[in-house]
Amino acid sequence: MLRLLCLLCFVLGAAGCESGEPPLAPPERLEPPDAGGAPLAYTVDRYDFAFDLTTGQAASRLWLDVEAGARGCVSLSAPAEVTDVRWGKSAPTGFRVADGQLEACGAAPLEGPLWLDSRLRVPEATAPYTQVGFSRRLDAQGRPFTYLLGWLESCDRFGPCDTAPGRLAHFTFDVTHAPGAVVLCPGSLSRRDETHTRCELLGTRAPTYSAFMIASHPAWMRTRLVDSDVGRVELYEPPGGLLGPAIDAGAVAEFLAWMTARFGPLPYGPELRVASGRTDWLGMEHPANIILRDDLPWIGGAYANVTMHTLMHEIVHQWAGDRTTLASAEDYPWKEAVAEYLTYVFEDEHRSDEAAATLTYWDRLARTSSYYLRPRDTPAPPFLSFVNDIYGTGPMILLVQLESLLGRPQVLAGLQAFLAEPGVRSIEDLRRALEAASGKELQRYFDTWVDGEGEPDWPYFQVEWTQEDALTLTVTQRTQTGKVYPCEVELELQGVAPEERRRVTVSYGLEPESATARLVVEEPEWAVQQIVVDPRSRLVNRRSPGLVREPAPHAWRL
Repeated sequence: MLRLLCLLCFVLGAAGCESGEPPLAPPERLEPPDAGGAPLAYTVDRYDFAFDLTTGQAASRLWLDVEAGARGCVSLSAPAEVTDVRWGKSAPTGFRVADGQLEACGAAPLEGPLWLDSRLRVPEATAPYTQVGFSRRLDAQGRPFTYLLGWLESCDRFGPCDTAPGRLAHFTFDVTHAPGAVVLCPGSLSRRDETHTRCELLGTRAPTYSAFMIASHPAWMRTRLVDSDVGRVELYEPPGGLLGPAIDAGAVAEFLAWMTARFGPLPYGPELRVASGRTDWLGMEHPANIILRDDLPWIGGAYANVTMHTLMHEIVHQWAGDRTTLASAEDYPWKEAVAEYLTYVFEDEHRSDEAAATLTYWDRLARTSSYYLRPRDTPAPPFLSFVNDIYGTGPMILLVQLESLLGRPQVLAGLQAFLAEPGVRSIEDLRRALEAASGKELQRYFDTWVDGEGEPDWPYFQVEWTQEDALTLTVTQRTQTGKVYPCEVELELQGVAPEERRRVTVSYGLEPESATARLVVEEPEWAVQQIVVDPRSRLVNRRSPGLVREPAPHAWRL
């Protein structure tokens, strides 16, 4: 979700610099001694990134928050090809780039900020199995969609960067491009002239995994979809594109009002830009921007309305994933679970036919999952396989199943508290927020459903019944390990005629003591012929153990 000038002209933000001083002065051609001093504690407060879409040339300035006058070395992830490293206004006293790390040394100024400058030619290349990196892809009319796309722990593809998922920072982007190209990037957008576009993300902070983004298309036309008190939504799409006719602008306005009423104003300003692109993933969230796959309306087999579901999902990420972000890579499931769940709740309340299809799709995904939500495998699973595995189990386990046990108002109240402030959150933080909202202890639930090693031992349910003066149901959880899962199981009693249907619920509660639960209900007037478990697909369960794991790709690992 996830993306002709001879001389490169970089114009970086001058905040914090002396008036009139070029932010990136011509480098002194020095060979400083190797690094090797004491580590210098720092955080990156801001990234100024200049990029030429026509050549791939990049210049970075990182503003570091360090102790005034302190001496030592900072270490940042960086590609080996980084050049022209500068320590503030001068060369570093030492630096080296080795094993994917840039180490630069010097003394922090007694007054004013410290910045670290560098240059890099970003290659037109992407990480295996993804579109992460810098790419140009032709659309159906042969026009190039250009995408500089970061993702989790990958911002160092574009220069020195703190790749930790939980780092939030400010950003500016100065983009040089071909005349007439339309360019989008995070934050407020301005166009200096026909070949220069600038974006500033200087209010609400954002994570590097989604903020490093520049997208461009020569034929994008802007159309306003929503203009309301809660925000404006602009669609950027070439003439004849598929997204515009497929997007229900009224429903988008309604969803924005629904979200802002619960989670506050759009985090990155009142304008939200939605653009089409030739992408691998259905959609990708960026601060104040969403990129959707240009053939999204043609994709079937997932949600009832793939375009609207994906758009609403990415809108949720403005709060859940961008403004409030992941504490670590293993916390990725909560981000996608919250975006899916809130989209589903809106569908359930306003687009009920679509909600049923969403649950069915999640259930289908969950039945073939290869990992627990927070895998404890050694070695750790391939990250790409792990994250692709959680789109069904994530929303089902972390939220939908808890609706049955806690109630939807309690789950929504927990999410409101969880997302109330910008910052960094973990799955444990989500558990505590849900506990506070419901007054229930959830540790047993999370221990059984969330954490685990090996292929998930999801339960399946054996149902037996007797019909005498009353209907007695005996439900037994079956697992390979004997683990008993806290849950609530819905059963549909079925007779011969189509109208002979009745639903009942068997609850194991949050602290089940036995794998067997019994329920006595009033006997229906017709004979029960069969009982269907989980008819609405609200519980992760399966009777297909022993799935074969896929081989590990040469890519991310947890």
